[in-house]
Amino acid sequence: MTVVPADADSARPPSAPPPPASAPRPAGGTERWWHRLSLSRFTERQVALGVMMMGLLVYLPLAGSYGLYDPWETHYGEVARQMTQRGDYISLWWPGAPIDAEHFWSKPVLSFWIMSLSLRLFGLFGQLPPGELALSTRPEWALRLPFCLLGVLGIYAVYLCLARFVSRRAGVLGAIVLATSPLYSLVSRQAMTDMAFVGPMTMALVLGAMALFDDEDAELPRRQWRRLSWPDHGLFYGALAIFTVSALPQLIIDSIQLRWTVHLGRSSVVLPGVVPMLPWIVGFAAFVWLAARIRFKAPLYLCIAAVLCGLAMLAKGLAGLGLPVIIFIAYLAFTWSWRRLSRAQIGFGIALSLIACAVVAVPWHQSMLIRHGFPFWDELYGENHWRRLVVGRHGDRGTFEYFVRELGYAVLPWIAVAPAAMAAVVMRPLRDARKQGIFWLGAIWFVSAYVLVSLSVTKFHHYILPALPGLAIVIGCFLDDVIDRADARVAAAMAVVGLPFLGVVLHDLVAAPNGAQRFIWLFSYDYINAPKGRPWPPSLNFGPALIGFAVVLGIFTAGLGWRRVQRGALVGLCAASIAFTYFLLDGYMMKITPFWTQKGLIATYYRQRRSPAEHLLAWQMYWRGENFYTENEIFSGPREERTVFLGDRNVENLKDWMNRHRGRRAFLIIERSRWSQLEGIVPADARASLKMIDESNMKFCLARIDL
Repeated sequence: MTVVPADADSARPPSAPPPPASAPRPAGGTERWWHRLSLSRFTERQVALGVMMMGLLVYLPLAGSYGLYDPWETHYGEVARQMTQRGDYISLWWPGAPIDAEHFWSKPVLSFWIMSLSLRLFGLFGQLPPGELALSTRPEWALRLPFCLLGVLGIYAVYLCLARFVSRRAGVLGAIVLATSPLYSLVSRQAMTDMAFVGPMTMALVLGAMALFDDEDAELPRRQWRRLSWPDHGLFYGALAIFTVSALPQLIIDSIQLRWTVHLGRSSVVLPGVVPMLPWIVGFAAFVWLAARIRFKAPLYLCIAAVLCGLAMLAKGLAGLGLPVIIFIAYLAFTWSWRRLSRAQIGFGIALSLIACAVVAVPWHQSMLIRHGFPFWDELYGENHWRRLVVGRHGDRGTFEYFVRELGYAVLPWIAVAPAAMAAVVMRPLRDARKQGIFWLGAIWFVSAYVLVSLSVTKFHHYILPALPGLAIVIGCFLDDVIDRADARVAAAMAVVGLPFLGVVLHDLVAAPNGAQRFIWLFSYDYINAPKGRPWPPSLNFGPALIGFAVVLGIFTAGLGWRRVQRGALVGLCAASIAFTYFLLDGYMMKITPFWTQKGLIATYYRQRRSPAEHLLAWQMYWRGENFYTENEIFSGPREERTVFLGDRNVENLKDWMNRHRGRRAFLIIERSRWSQLEGIVPADARASLKMIDESNMKFCLARIDL
C-alpha cells in the first residue's frame, strides 16, 4: 500500500509556527550535508523499501551459519520436522522422550506451518542422508529465515505508523530503534514462536492506528460487473488476498485430512472434514461478499489487521487478539476519542473484522478438538495460558520490576534515551494533534504490554518483547521532536539522566567473565537451570568490544545535547547502533554458539561413526537437539533398541542396553555435569575405553566407549 506522510522531513503542518528564534538551525556545511541526507529527496516507496532492505541486510547475513539453540529452536524444529515427514498439518507431534506423550500441545500451529513449508523449500524432507541435519547449514537457514522476515515485518510496521502520522524521519528512527534493540534482533534470528506472534501483531496494531487516525474519508472508486460492485482499489484487493492466503489453505487441509466421528447411540458415523468446516467456509464466503460493500479505507485496514491478529493467535494464543484489543481500548479511554469509531464505516469494519479473525484462527482449534478432545484444550489454554498467568509453571518468578532489569539489555543502544522519551510523553506535549496521538499510542502500547507480562506469575526474559515496538514508536517521536525543535536543553537533560543507565548495563555485561551470557538469556531460558551462568570459555572476552561500543554510544548520546553537532550525533547514534547489531548477530553469536549448541557434537558423532550400528546414546538429555539433529534416530525402531534414556529406570535401562550390545562401539551425549555419574554406570571392564572425544561445549559433551 502507498501512504502519503506529512512533510517529508519534519512533518510540521503548514499552520504550525516556525521554530523559535532562540533555536536557530545550523548553517553552512552542516546544513548542506544534512540536506544531502534529507529523506525529502526520496519518494515514499523508496524510503519504505530502504527500511525493509536495512532490516534484511542486518538480519539475514550469517543467520543460518551457526547451530540451533536448545531448548526452543531444536524443540520447535523437531515438531516442524515431524509435520513435514508425516504430512499431517493439523496435529503436532513430538516423539522422543519416555516422560512425554508423543503429541505437542503447548503452542498453536502457525510457527510449525511456516517452518515446515520452509523445510520443504530447502529440500529437507523425505529420506535424508544420515547426519544431513548436523553436517549442513540448510536446517538453520530453513528454520530461521521465516522469523527473520517476520522481524522485518515488525520493523516496517513501526516505520509505516510513524511515517504516516509523524514524519519519515521519525519513521526511520523508530525502525532503527526496533531493529537494533538486542532482544528484538536476537529473537528475529531464533526459530521460536514469539516473532510469529509479535511481527503480525505489530502490523495489526499499526493498521488499526491507520484506521483510527486517518481522517481522509473520501469514498473509494468502485467497479461494476452486472449486479455486482466492489471497491476498485489496491487496498481492497490486498485485503482479499491476505485473507484468502491465510484462511483458504487451512480450510482445504482440514477438509481433506480431518475425520469427524459422531456417536449416535450405539452406532457412530464418520464424517469427512468438510462437514465441520462448513460454518467457516460459509464465513469465508460471507466475508468476501460483505467486504465488497466497504466504501472507505478504514474498514479495509481493520480487516487486514484482524487477519493478522488471527495469525498471531495461531502463533501464540489468545494474546494475539487480546493485547491489541487491550491497547486500543486503553488508548480510546485515555484520550476519550470514542467518537472516532462512528466515522468511515469503522463500526461495520469491526463487525467484519470479527468474522475475518474467526475464520483464520478458529478452524485449526476446532480440528484439534475433534481429533484430540478437551485434553488438547486443557493443555494449551489451561496449563500454558491460565496456569502460567495466575498459578505459575516451569519458568522464572519476579515482581513488577522484573522486566526493568531485562529492558536494560533488551534495548541496550537506546537505554540512555528511553527514560527521557517515556517521561516526555506526559511532560512535553507535541504541537501537532496527530503526532501527539501517536506519541500516546506508543506509550500506552508499551505500558499495557509491560503490565500484562508483569502480572503473569510465570516469567521469562523474552516475555517483554511485545512491548518493544511501542517503545520504539515513543523513542522515534521523541528524537524527531528534539531535532525538529533543535532543542539542546532537553537532549542534554536526557543524556544526564540516561547515561548512568548505560553505565549500569555495561557494568553488568563486563564485570564478570560470563557477563555477556545475558545476551543469550534474552532468548534462551538457561538461567532457569543455571542461575549463575554456565562456565565461560576463556578464549571469549567481549569486554573490550562492549566497552568500546558503550563509549561511542555515550558520546553520540551526549552530542545530542550540543546544538551545533546535534544532527550529526543523531546520525552517529543510529550508525553505531546498527554496527552494534552486526557485532551482536554476526560476531558475538558466531563465536559463542559452538560452545552452546549440540550441532557440533552430533556432527562429530556422524563423522566418526563407522556404520549406523554404532549408536548414539542420549542419557538424561531433555534438550531436543539430540532429537532434531539425529532426525530422531535415537527414538526410532523397537522400544528396546531406542537409545534415549530418560525418566523412570533410566540408569537401569542404559545398563541393560550396554549389556545387550557388548562388543560394539557406541557414542554417548550427556550434560557435562553428569560425567562422573556416567563413569560409574558403564561396565567396569569397558570403563578404560570411555573417552570424552568432544568437550568444546559448555553444556554437553560427546564420549565414545568400546563395550
